[in-house]
Amino acid sequence: MTETAATARAAGPDELDGFDLTDLDNFAHGFPHDVFVEHRRVAPVLWHPPTRHTPDGEGFWSVATHAETQAVVHDPVTYSSERGGHREHGGTVLNDLATAGKALNMMDDPRHQRVRRLVSHGFTPRTIGELETELEARATGLVDALVARGSGDLIAGLAGELPLQAICILLGVPEADRHQVFEWVEYSFDFRDRGAFETTPEVAEAMTAMHTYAAALIAEKRAHPSDDMLSLVIHAEIDDADRDNVGPAQLTPEELHMFFSLLFAAGADTTRNATAGGVLVLAQEPAVAASVVDDDAVLPTLIEETVRWTSPAAYNRRTATRDAVLADASIRAGDKVVFWEASANRDERVFDDSMRFDPRRDPNPHLGFGHGIHHCLGANLARLELRVMYRALFARCAGFALAGPVVWARSNKHTGIRRLPIQVTPR
Repeated sequence: MTETAATARAAGPDELDGFDLTDLDNFAHGFPHDVFVEHRRVAPVLWHPPTRHTPDGEGFWSVATHAETQAVVHDPVTYSSERGGHREHGGTVLNDLATAGKALNMMDDPRHQRVRRLVSHGFTPRTIGELETELEARATGLVDALVARGSGDLIAGLAGELPLQAICILLGVPEADRHQVFEWVEYSFDFRDRGAFETTPEVAEAMTAMHTYAAALIAEKRAHPSDDMLSLVIHAEIDDADRDNVGPAQLTPEELHMFFSLLFAAGADTTRNATAGGVLVLAQEPAVAASVVDDDAVLPTLIEETVRWTSPAAYNRRTATRDAVLADASIRAGDKVVFWEASANRDERVFDDSMRFDPRRDPNPHLGFGHGIHHCLGANLARLELRVMYRALFARCAGFALAGPVVWARSNKHTGIRRLPIQVTPR
């Protein structure tokens, strides 16, 4: 299939005034919601031909609406997380990745379901609940320090630190190593002066260091297991009578490395971005902040609205395994299908006054934790961290204000804030 033929079958980004969804500079100041308002208006599904920025030099289908995103994620037979059609590899980002099928988020059933069941033992409500006391103590200390200073970078002082500590506690990463490991992983989330997922000598060095560290940690926990999630996963066996048909009984060394990297990166980064984005909107809208700081009962809906509003994972990708029709788009086997959760979470057809942050929004069927078979394993952990963070802030702060420019990550995959100078008004 040529790009000329593909372009002819559906509308392209010219209907979005030539906006290139693969140019990371277009996402360097936050997610471009105004463009996706137009995307949803023009068509739920558009063909995006390749530009000089597009990975693999291939176009893709761009899905902007809630209903069509749901249609994709709830049909994993048609829309694969691994591969499809002529593709040897696929994955969940725009680039085709050789690791598709080896990382949990890039696996299809039946092995996906068996591995997910294995690793989910580390995310039980009891396990997550046991973290709460320690996270509350850490959050209290971090907020006390911020209040004592009067202002500071919320990312370094709270929003980045609390999720980092939480996932490291779960995975059993020694405290002395935690910031170094995160520094290596950070290259996966902020593409700075490079293309998306492009490898540079600096990136390669960080990834090699991360791989070496993970291998050593896994070997240590294989020999001397403790009560952390990584030890559990290393020694657990996939309990299934037909497991020989879907892979080994235990995770392979490569799958273990992918598990560690995925959990560490997702756990440390996505909740950081949700936390930062939630405080940012409170600083930008003092009336909203005033309505929630003294109302503990608002926390459940505030947390869900924070996830909807920030949508830290901006997009995901699938590959069509067979010809299909999505909205009015004729998708062919092997086509890349990219769905933008950050757009679906602002869909006017689903959310009343969708561009307004409403801390009491209910119902709130957001897709911030994904949906379908790949619903986020760490959703309850993220909710816990947000609850602990908001409680600590509201107990000590009466208001928030920006103290300088916000610095965003240069990424269309992750909507992240890298610096958030905040001034707090103490109680």
